[in-house]
Amino acid sequence: MIWWLKARRVHPVLTLAIGAFVLLTFVFRDNAVVLPSFSVSAGNNVVLSFFTPLIVVGAIGQCLDARLPSAELTGLRPVGWMDTGLTLAAVSAVLVGSGAAWLSLDSGAALQAGRNTLFLTGLMLLGRGFVGRAAIVLPLVWVFAVVFFGRKTGAAYHAWAVTGLEASHRYAATLAAATLVVGVSVNQYTSRTAL
Repeated sequence: MIWWLKARRVHPVLTLAIGAFVLLTFVFRDNAVVLPSFSVSAGNNVVLSFFTPLIVVGAIGQCLDARLPSAELTGLRPVGWMDTGLTLAAVSAVLVGSGAAWLSLDSGAALQAGRNTLFLTGLMLLGRGFVGRAAIVLPLVWVFAVVFFGRKTGAAYHAWAVTGLEASHRYAATLAAATLVVGVSVNQYTSRTAL
């Protein structure tokens, strides 16, 4: 188990990424920046914590890609289950951190960042089953697609722009959880071949 954690680079990569996520969630709070948009002419205010899930998703992807394929293919350890446990532990830590920021700062953006981490992690894991390591770009493409094309008005997002919807939006929370479950399931059964 210790060697697996070292091979996956959990301590130097994933732990640092989760710490950075929590720290930035506390620092950014509900602060926003105005970004260009192709779907509205004005009012594209994007909270800074909209981008913090990419730190964790990138770290999870890097940890899952840090592997020795020949040893994992011939070994007896349940590597797929261990990777699933690692992913769920990381996402749980993110949810605890964003929940703490939400409770202490009364920041909807903090809760939204936690939910978005679920969705983007699921999206990346789902993509790994089909395109392997290249799936790491899917969350980044999604985030910028929502920034540039996700708004239907200056104050509202389209229904497909899940990561832009408010923290209290039940549809977004349900879709984020479902995406994570599907992504983890796909990664569970393709983890030995997703390189």
